[in-house]
Amino acid sequence: MGQVFTVGRGQYENIGDAILRRQLIDWVRDAGQPHVYVGRSPAGYDESLGLQPSDHAYRSLGAWYRAALLAALRGDAAYVFKPGEIQLSLAGMKEHLVVVPLLAVLRARGGRAVRVGVGARSFAPLPRALMWPSIALSDVTKWRDDATAAYMRVGESMPDLAFGEGSDDDALAEPRTRDALVVSLRGDGERPYPSPAAIAGLRAYAERHGLQIWAVTQVSLDDERSRRLAQDLGGQVLGWPGATGHHEHEAALRELYRRTSVVVSDRLHVVIGAYTEGAVPVAGLVRPAPKLERHLSTIGVDDIVLDLDSADADAVTERLEVLVARRGEVLARLAEARVRLEAVRKEVLAVLGSAGARRRGAGVPGPGPVRPTVYHLGRAGEVAGGMTQVLNGYLAGTFDRVDVDLVTTRGNPGDLVTSARRAAGAATRLLRLPRGRSVVAAHLSAGGSFVREGALMRLARARGLATVAHLHGSSFVAFAERRPRLVRWVLGAADHVVSLSSATSAVAERSVPAPRVHLIPNAVRLGTPATKENVVVFGGAVGRRKGVDVLLQAWSRVDAPGWKLLIAGPVLEPDVVRETHGATLLGALPHEELLELLERSRVAVLPSRDEAMPVFVLEAMARRNAVVATDVGGVAPVLAGGRGLVVPPADVEALRSALQRVISDDALREGVAEAAWAAARDTYSTDAVHPQLEQVWLDALGADSPAVPDARPQVRTA
Repeated sequence: MGQVFTVGRGQYENIGDAILRRQLIDWVRDAGQPHVYVGRSPAGYDESLGLQPSDHAYRSLGAWYRAALLAALRGDAAYVFKPGEIQLSLAGMKEHLVVVPLLAVLRARGGRAVRVGVGARSFAPLPRALMWPSIALSDVTKWRDDATAAYMRVGESMPDLAFGEGSDDDALAEPRTRDALVVSLRGDGERPYPSPAAIAGLRAYAERHGLQIWAVTQVSLDDERSRRLAQDLGGQVLGWPGATGHHEHEAALRELYRRTSVVVSDRLHVVIGAYTEGAVPVAGLVRPAPKLERHLSTIGVDDIVLDLDSADADAVTERLEVLVARRGEVLARLAEARVRLEAVRKEVLAVLGSAGARRRGAGVPGPGPVRPTVYHLGRAGEVAGGMTQVLNGYLAGTFDRVDVDLVTTRGNPGDLVTSARRAAGAATRLLRLPRGRSVVAAHLSAGGSFVREGALMRLARARGLATVAHLHGSSFVAFAERRPRLVRWVLGAADHVVSLSSATSAVAERSVPAPRVHLIPNAVRLGTPATKENVVVFGGAVGRRKGVDVLLQAWSRVDAPGWKLLIAGPVLEPDVVRETHGATLLGALPHEELLELLERSRVAVLPSRDEAMPVFVLEAMARRNAVVATDVGGVAPVLAGGRGLVVPPADVEALRSALQRVISDDALREGVAEAAWAAARDTYSTDAVHPQLEQVWLDALGADSPAVPDARPQVRTA
């Protein structure tokens, strides 16, 4: 499968939800490119999911669902249900009902669906019946505990996905100083508190073995209770993070768990989190909680309950002695659980069609230190516009020394309310970024974009963050002439500036010293060899600025039997469209579909009246098209040396003549296409451009190399 759709959104206030989803997302990455719905997640949550720059992350459920449907219709998709606990209620059935149409389309087109690591909170017959359609449309169904599997009557049980996290088996077997006793209890609702005798028993056990008592919070609702426990137990608290987010908090928790002897909790993923770092798991219960027991029983760990209500202090202490003495046994059960998880992983990948999947292995360490991250201000996703496609390319690309992320700053054109809300959210996020390893890259064109992203860049600079301005847009130079003070105010906050043309560089040098202005082209992915057809492709907004009126007039005069002109792009000015023999108006297309057109076309045309450095031209070159374009912006230097045909803008006869030549002369056309492809490979490919950009970003940070070269890559969002 090419694209795998799943849901990463969970309870943002719960570290355990991110752990579960991270493990599964990492599994399916071996089968295809993950497309993950994360919603409006808080700081650090996306990083905790372990998303990589090549992954697609979505804030909008609607955008994610539409992308999934389109991929399903193309026969290039798989769906993976989110793991974790579901409520067998009508509200809890949301995912399982909403995705049924998607699953139906997906399965009809040969796609696959997988449900693994899901468990039920309650057991009600009506919601179970409502789940049957989605179960019937799934290729694999495996529940995370025996009780859920027995109740659902379909599918087998498996260990909870969180058992695959933490230290690996060899590390757990090594002798290690364990000087902590961790306690964490639910604080939501009217939860009863441990008895004074239980508190005394826990303190006595810790004193007997020289252990430090730590009360920890993995779910924000428990924070007040953790602080009370720490006070009553005479211990310390690792509470819910304030300035830091999920990612850093989980790292701090795991650091503590790696020196924990025994964990006492009624939270399933507190117990599992510490257990997978070598602590003895104990279900510390004030009142019955079968959920924790049944999940541990599924991997063969039974009778681990500690009564924190009615037992006296001595009974609590002695019970802990008995349970901790079983450390060798329970760690053996963990190793077995990981073997079972590995078998499930292989089955999932086999169903999804993975070939040569790498073995990540069980017991992967939790989040570690973070490499420098470049936070791009702008908008990504399936939105028309060259700047958006450039951002999509950065976010999907691979960088050796930095990670990339997106700070969404605006909505769709004309949606002022959404844009204002997203700009405010972007400002809030910038205030939370860590100094010393964050670079803010503002993508600026003209008008409102320049003011909005420019103000955010100024805010980032005021916070002491490294800043880079990326200048786009065909009208930037004219805009700078009209608004020189505004341009100087914005660019004055940039440590470095990246431009697309010499004219733009000259403007930037009025505000930034010349050595810190860098002329770096847009980057494109190289195409793959495909059978070519007698097709000419135009890609861009259909209107006068892109010269569609000139193109249709020129095409009506071209003698091209057997050739057709395909015009792809949103229609901004309907009056320029005229019926022309051999020309077809396709309307707006997803970007990948436009690239597919370029893969099979022989000629690409862009007769614009105004451009900076159009990505469409570079993408056409990278797919072995002979390009015909106008002498605007930075187009002519790109197509110089036989790499394309350049004509004056708004000249119908010159455009007609160039199209006629390239269509009629096979040798000319093929020579131009090969020269264009070689230039794309050597100068404009991601392999050629991304190292240059990476160095500029690091220079802004004041670092020649990242502080942490091998850290887990961070999230990319769309």
